Amino acid sequence: MGSVSLSAECLSYVDSLDMDYEKQYPSKEDREMTVVFREVTKIILESREGFTIKKLDEIEEIVKRAPDFVSDLLDDFLTRLLLQEVSGMVARILLLSRLDSPNRPSKSTAVYIQEAARTYVYGFPQASVAISRAALEQALKESLGRQGTGEFISFQDLVEEAKRWKILDPTTARAVRDTARKADAVLHEQPINHDEALQVLTEVRALLQQIYSAKGSF
Repeated sequence: MGSVSLSAECLSYVDSLDMDYEKQYPSKEDREMTVVFREVTKIILESREGFTIKKLDEIEEIVKRAPDFVSDLLDDFLTRLLLQEVSGMVARILLLSRLDSPNRPSKSTAVYIQEAARTYVYGFPQASVAISRAALEQALKESLGRQGTGEFISFQDLVEEAKRWKILDPTTARAVRDTARKADAVLHEQPINHDEALQVLTEVRALLQQIYSAKGSF
């Protein structure tokens, strides 16, 4: 029998805390109050993440008057939420292969590459696609010495220039355009799932390895 993961152990411990609480406060009123607190916490979180149609004056007054209490509620809610997500995050990490090339990106480009992977792993497919697209563009700019210049250059022109200096060959240039179009279509149409985000991320990572492996001819 395999060992139990730490996240599963932590979830089990949280369950035991809940059972202890129910033993200490067994009344119907206590259970109802717990449900109310969790619903209030969800509303507060949703109101910070985006627009909400719910009337929040009373809840905002709680946030204002009892910030430590609200902080504890959020800590409890987010801890439970993240523990439940760990197994999915682990599975998504294992779907990614190692990135390697003779050359290394600059710190500013490396941030895009890292965050494209992290947003996918953490379960944000739309963000992953957007940052993957940005990572690809930053890698081209860096390879052409255009990073940080403040000069505007279209993505199409970046690809053409990279071809001219043999950073991209015709096949790779076509793949770069196709992947960028795929990312653009995703971002301008409708939300996608993890599988679709993984496809874009995988393609971008493969292209990044080729870009940073190219010798170029300046």
